[in-house]
Order: sequence, then C-alpha cells, then structure tokens
Amino acid sequence: MANTSLITLPIELIHRILNNLDVYFINVSVRKVCKRLYLFVNFYNRYEFDLDLLSKSRLKIISRFIQPERITSLVLLNRSYALEKIKFFFSLFDINQLTQLRSITLGQFDQLKDAEFLQHLTISNLVSINIRSTSADNRNQLPFISKIMNQSSFLRMYLAESYYSISLIPWTNPCSIIYLTIKSCSLKEYDLLLQRLPYLRTFSTGEFIIDKLNQLNSSPSILKSYSQLMSLMIENGSLSMTDFELILSLTPSLTRLKLISYKSNLFSIANGSDWEYLIHNKLPNLKMFEFFFSYRLQKENEAEDLTLFLNQFRTLFWLKEKKWIVTCDYVLKQN
Repeated sequence: MANTSLITLPIELIHRILNNLDVYFINVSVRKVCKRLYLFVNFYNRYEFDLDLLSKSRLKIISRFIQPERITSLVLLNRSYALEKIKFFFSLFDINQLTQLRSITLGQFDQLKDAEFLQHLTISNLVSINIRSTSADNRNQLPFISKIMNQSSFLRMYLAESYYSISLIPWTNPCSIIYLTIKSCSLKEYDLLLQRLPYLRTFSTGEFIIDKLNQLNSSPSILKSYSQLMSLMIENGSLSMTDFELILSLTPSLTRLKLISYKSNLFSIANGSDWEYLIHNKLPNLKMFEFFFSYRLQKENEAEDLTLFLNQFRTLFWLKEKKWIVTCDYVLKQN
C-alpha cells in the first residue's frame, strides 16, 4: 500500500478533518504547516465559534483570518461571565455579514436587551437551534424563535436542556421541523406537536408525563393517529405498559423506538409477551427496538427469576421474525 500523507489528501477530506478541529488551532497552527494546507484553510468555510472556548485575545487574532460569511455555527451560552465576550465578538464580526449561519446554540438571556442582537442575525440558511437554559422564563427568546419558525430551511430544534412550555412556542402552520428533542412532554402536548408538525420524523423527550387524574379528559382519541413520525425516544422512569400503549397508538408508522426506564417493579414494563402484542397491533412497521430497563433487586432470589423473564424474549417473534436479541445482567452487592 502506498504511503499517504495529510498534505496529499483531496480538499474534501481535509475539510472533513477541519470540521473536528478548533477554529483557533486551524488558523494559528494548521494553516502554517505548508502552502497546500494554507490554501485549503483559506478555502474552508464551515467554522464553528464556541465563545466558551475562545478567549478575547484569541478571538481578536482569528478575526484577522476569517470573514463573517465563513462562519456557519455559533455557540452563545451567555454564562454569567460571557455576555461581554458576546458583545466583543460582534464588535469584531459584523452581524450583518453572518449570512451563512446554519446552526446556533443559545443560553439564557435574563434581559430582553441582551437578546436584541438575535433579531439582527441573518437566518435564511439556519437549519438548527439548540437552546440551553435552566430558567423557567424564556420569553426573551420567543421573538427570535418565532422568526426562525418561518424559515423553510429550519429543520432541527433541540430543547433537551431547557424548560420550554410546548404551548408557548409559536409553532407555524405548517412547520418544517423534522427533528425535535425536548426536556419533558405530556400526552396532551405530544398530541399537539403531532398536529402542528406535519413533517416531524424524529422526536426525543427526556421525560414523558402522564396525568392520571386528567388523562381521560386530556388524552387524544384512541382512534386518532399520525403517520409522519418514524423515530421516537423516551427516557422515563414511571410509565406503565398502559401508558406506552396509549402513546404508541398515536404513531403506528414508527420504524425505530428507543426506551430507557428505571422502575421499582421491572416486570410491570418488561413483559416480553405484552411488548410482542403491542408491537404486532400498534407498530406494524417497527424495524428497530432498543430498550434499557433498570431495576434494583429487592431479594437475592429475584435474580433467579430473571431467567424466566428473559425467556419471554426468546420466542419466534423476537428471534426469527424481528431478529432482536435481548440480554439481561445483574450485580449482587454485599451490604
């Protein structure tokens, strides 16, 4: 096999490598290696600026090499020490020339005036937004969210680290989002999302909340279903098989399902026969089923029952029809 060095690689591969390198390292180190890499770096136009990782001095240095239109991703978390750095960044890079932004990550902006710059960003090419905010009041960002919702290029929204109320988000009709991840979701909100997001293909939530008292009033009709969703991920420690059946009845078109659950009673949701019935009747198109169910053993002899439990996942349905392999393990700790 012929020896291949970095500088002999085609520009497409070099740019893929640069995608994984720090913006400062690219311009201060890589571009100085040789003339070929110098040219490749000069043509590179997919820079991600994470202001948490860049000091003011480094920002000033790299501003001499990079034009604003070569920046495609911004991370502006606005931690307590970072607001001045954000302002400093925009003093170096003309906000009106950031025309190729495809991704933006935002933190919490406590004052409306601190978020005013968002309204001046060019978002015609924006594909995704990630909002990381621990505050329960995120109204300062709603005008910006409303603005990007109207962009046909906007496809992905990440709210897994934010306390956003689904009902307060200004969903457009129709909305172009195909990927959505949120911190928590109720059954009523899930139904609302499926109504408002006709192109949604992937949905992930850290917690699915079922209101037992108002479930009959707030639950969607069991006859209602939506065909757009293909992939669903739920991380939750309190859902029952009845809850799962109600949720999954809404989306019979699912091809991928991922569940993570921590229960006090493992066997209430890990019954292979129940899942076989549910998949047969509610999810006929399911191709990939990933689950992790965790349970703290109360007695040592319960470990012996796990073999019987696992046999429920060794039927023809699991092994032959679906070709899904299920394993189980446990750790016994001495007091």
